[in-house]
Amino acid sequence: MTPLTEAELTKQIRDWLDANHIWHYKHWQGSRRGRSGRKGVSDIIGIYKGKFMAIEVKTGTNLSREQAIFLGEVIQADGIAIVARSLEDVIEGLKVQGDCYEKK
Repeated sequence: MTPLTEAELTKQIRDWLDANHIWHYKHWQGSRRGRSGRKGVSDIIGIYKGKFMAIEVKTGTNLSREQAIFLGEVIQADGIAIVARSLEDVIEGLKVQGDCYEKK
């Protein structure tokens, strides 16, 4: 079986979040009108059970220093920080925070 690309994994995660009515959006890095946003912001940002949620999607690469700092700040603020190398990582990461919807 061929491993998923980061784009395919991101779509799989977002489809699952949508199916379970978990509010989120895809954060796009890069320049906008000559200004770039903060480095390290996670790929998927959302809210789960009233908590800020950050999901960093990874396929075969390690976190950058900026990504690790951002996720650490989310944890310090009592948010949910997940490094997702699979959809199961997201499901398990949300279960840690309380009851999670079942995979559909």
